[in-house]
Amino acid sequence: MPRVRVPLDKSKATKRFVIFVLLFVLFTFMAIRPDLFVRGNSFGFIKIMGYIGTFIFIFCAAFVSQKVFTKKAGLTIDEEGIADNSMNVSFSKVLWKDVSEIKTIQISGDNFITIFIKHPEAFIAAEPNSVKRKMMELNYASLKTPINIAASRLKVDFNELLTTIKHEFEKRS
Repeated sequence: MPRVRVPLDKSKATKRFVIFVLLFVLFTFMAIRPDLFVRGNSFGFIKIMGYIGTFIFIFCAAFVSQKVFTKKAGLTIDEEGIADNSMNVSFSKVLWKDVSEIKTIQISGDNFITIFIKHPEAFIAAEPNSVKRKMMELNYASLKTPINIAASRLKVDFNELLTTIKHEFEKRS
């Protein structure tokens, strides 16, 4: 099978990026020009909130911009396995030989494809990035699998994606 590359749906990420940039600008003005936001001479609280907000939203905007400006595919499916880049914390490639089951779940109205693997603890432990490892541990604790694919973040029909993934899994197992 040739490699299937599913692009990211960047519309939600773009909206979040614009909102974060606007909030960054607002909080920067609060830090620089607190007199625009409060009457009188008591600017301390507004300045502090401005600095805190600026700090928070510059990181939020930078984090989301990675998804907005990336050229990487959101999901790659090939003869070896599946690699997801749709979530904020992407997992490394999961080989078909390590997959035991594929199911779907719905959380807060969003459809997810859950990929159960044969040795999830070993898969989590092998992740070198501590943030990714912690996210996988949280997924595993709540859903009994470290890997979930958010279909709403991809430019593809959910049922089509599920069919493709299940078909490739069945061919390889």
